[in-house]
Amino acid sequence: MASMMEKIPKINHDDEIFALLYKILSSQVQTLYGEDMEKIYQLNVDISPLEISKLTEKMKKVFLEQPCLLVIGAEPITVVADMHGQSIHLLRILMTCDAPPTQKFLFLGDYVDRGSQSVAVICLLFCLKHRYPNHVYLLRGNHEDVNTTLNYGFYDECLDKWKSEDIGETVWKMFIETFNCMPLAAVIGSKVFCSHGGLSPNMESIEEINAIDRPSVVPPYGLACDLLWSDPAQPERNGWGLSHRGISFTYGKTVVDEFCAKNEISLVLRGHQLFKEMYPQGCVLRFGGRLISLFSALNYEGHKNNSSVLKLDFVGGKVKVKQVVYRCRHYVPLKPQEILACRDMKQAKSQEKRRGSRMDSVMGKIKGD
Repeated sequence: MASMMEKIPKINHDDEIFALLYKILSSQVQTLYGEDMEKIYQLNVDISPLEISKLTEKMKKVFLEQPCLLVIGAEPITVVADMHGQSIHLLRILMTCDAPPTQKFLFLGDYVDRGSQSVAVICLLFCLKHRYPNHVYLLRGNHEDVNTTLNYGFYDECLDKWKSEDIGETVWKMFIETFNCMPLAAVIGSKVFCSHGGLSPNMESIEEINAIDRPSVVPPYGLACDLLWSDPAQPERNGWGLSHRGISFTYGKTVVDEFCAKNEISLVLRGHQLFKEMYPQGCVLRFGGRLISLFSALNYEGHKNNSSVLKLDFVGGKVKVKQVVYRCRHYVPLKPQEILACRDMKQAKSQEKRRGSRMDSVMGKIKGD
């Protein structure tokens, strides 16, 4: 499978995307208090419905120009799983792992719901994907769906954020229409298969993923559903089984072994789950190390879990995996002097000033807010 990276420019220069990205990355951190007086750190950023409208229209085009199965080259990349509206933690990951375009990222889905700042998280990731198309890759998770977001917080956040049901629902629909266009799986270096949930009994070959129609809602069954909803079975169980979630299936060691052998895959990487075995490290290995379940949201719903991301490297035809763990007990807000802007953005701002372009006036307004 040939890589798509040569066809895409390293940095996509777009004034509107640049302005929104800089607004989010340079916003201040505010401290709120939960019901039990626990401190909650959030970005103090105001994103307008017009900005979201322009962003989502551009992202629908970006996603539909990609295949449903992404093919990513055998170069170092950081894989991030579920974020669930944790804006500050997402920024911490970008800082500690080095932001694009210095570092490549693949996100496995579940950007929204559960957390308090899903809008900020998804806008930031959309901006990064648009600006760095060959350094940031976004897959769809089961929470990037109309039904799931209605029940787990994202819909309510949109309504609360704009105080008007009409505006809030319109913004939510903009995001849903964009989610319906997102790719569902990726192969890195021809050796690592990635999806949010995992495998499917309806998939004979990974090439079948490209036959999935988009835009589309997440169906109640079939290949597209399983890629987002399935789970690995307990270690002692083999084959396929019914999922406790009431949707999709579980898959055991024999299923993973057969899938890897048939498709020449060395490792299956997925998110989607957090259970007690994962609390200390944020990930768990199954089936002789052939499958890794990863979870990147920290202190998810008050569970005090640690989280992690994985750094992949390809040396001599082999995949090397390095884990970066984020400890819940060491989690602190960003320091005031930590200005969260990508290095090339600072350079671009200086260059645009010298050219006297329209970008200069946009950035000047943001700086003055």
